[in-house]
Amino acid sequence: MTSVVTDTTARIERFHKDGIVRVGPVLGEDVVRRLKAGAAALIARFTDHGHVSDDYWSYPVEGEPPVLYRIHNLEKQDWPESELLHSPELVKLAAEFVGEPVVSTVFALVLKEPRRAAGVPWHRDRLQVAPHTVCNLSICLDTAGPENGCLEGVPGSHLLPDEVDVKAVRDAGPRVPVPSQEGDVIVHDVRLVHGSGPNPSDQWRRTIVIEFAHPAISFAS
Repeated sequence: MTSVVTDTTARIERFHKDGIVRVGPVLGEDVVRRLKAGAAALIARFTDHGHVSDDYWSYPVEGEPPVLYRIHNLEKQDWPESELLHSPELVKLAAEFVGEPVVSTVFALVLKEPRRAAGVPWHRDRLQVAPHTVCNLSICLDTAGPENGCLEGVPGSHLLPDEVDVKAVRDAGPRVPVPSQEGDVIVHDVRLVHGSGPNPSDQWRRTIVIEFAHPAISFAS
């Protein structure tokens, strides 16, 4: 689950079994650099220029500036790199796991500011969809490990019924961290029980998350 799986058949098998697989680099180094620069510019609008929007999600900290943790509807933000979100390499990769055709349904920048970011509560992204039909691709813009709040998941939990208690599944485990290198892509089933710890380090953890699904799937509101 934590090692890179490059063989197509092997990573599809891992996705079906564990609900999560680290596939390694998919985009070129220049594309990753541009995405990283674009992410930094979007963050600076909030931290340096006080930009306020319903798409910028933050939480208050007494006596300090608020902590930004997500920029939602990333495709609607005004930044030059937004066309890179529609990379054919990402569409092709998603289709390996959930079948063709696929459409992108969510774009977000998830971030953990150094020394300030709290952990992400354990959760499942979606329910009322079948396993292996909707996936999230996480494009890792920074090297991440447990020390700066990398993704953690419970392998196989995407196969559990909708009504299971997430906290009980987390506690029963196994809780497996998924460390990554800058440029890696991690694919997980939206039904997977997952979360992440805080970031007490001096290193950013920034991830672009794109959800892909078959166009015939109807999501419950």
